[in-house]
Amino acid sequence: MRTKIKIKKHTPLTDKELLRFNKHILLDDIDVEGQALLKEKHVVLIGLGGLGSPIAYYLASSGIGQITLVDDDTIDVTNLQRQILYSMDDLDKKKVDIAKIKMQKLNSDMKINAISERLASNSDVNYLHDVDLIIDATDNFKTRSLINKISLDNRIPLIMGAAIQFSGQIIVFRNDLTDQPCYNCLYENVSESNACVDSGVFAALTGVVGSMQASECIKILLDIGERLESRLLTIDLKNNDFRIIKLNKDKQCKVCDDK
Repeated sequence: MRTKIKIKKHTPLTDKELLRFNKHILLDDIDVEGQALLKEKHVVLIGLGGLGSPIAYYLASSGIGQITLVDDDTIDVTNLQRQILYSMDDLDKKKVDIAKIKMQKLNSDMKINAISERLASNSDVNYLHDVDLIIDATDNFKTRSLINKISLDNRIPLIMGAAIQFSGQIIVFRNDLTDQPCYNCLYENVSESNACVDSGVFAALTGVVGSMQASECIKILLDIGERLESRLLTIDLKNNDFRIIKLNKDKQCKVCDDK
């Protein structure tokens, strides 16, 4: 059964937007009200690599009103195998700068904030004060754990994705709600020796995982459909094996036990 969007007064869509987002508006689950709601949403995307590239494109094309991009990396030739935001002309340039340019070419009406920094425990995260959702598209466990804590501290939903070799994972953590599992309920004290950055990755896998993260983002913002909230989707793209595992809160979790 379709979840109805709670209708309230939104900034009306312009004639250009009504035409641009016509295929969304034709969907009963989105309609004009849902598209107007997306225009008011602010999403933070952390990581602009293989996962962040399709996420950035689809959020821009879908009409999200404001996106904050966070990444400190520069573009290397080895990125081009899977990071579809970039081309040979972009080598040695900052990812956030090029991503902002490419996204604004796709949707010039959206607001994009580019933050070129590596997230750390002492980072200034004041940009989260009006954020509706965080998407983690990073590639190491230390950063993911930090993002999880930031999400919990600020009571913001979190979508995480991972891609390594032919295997991917997507999960939604409702860190804005009480008594829900967090990232550290799933992974605790994981060795960095298995980090994605040190392993091969099938190029198309990052497109699959990133696209699904973007899909979950829009579904959460509009409160529609079945979502991967506290459910881990595992993907084996080599063998076309997709599975969902229900995650329960760890009552002894050191990160969210008092949240």
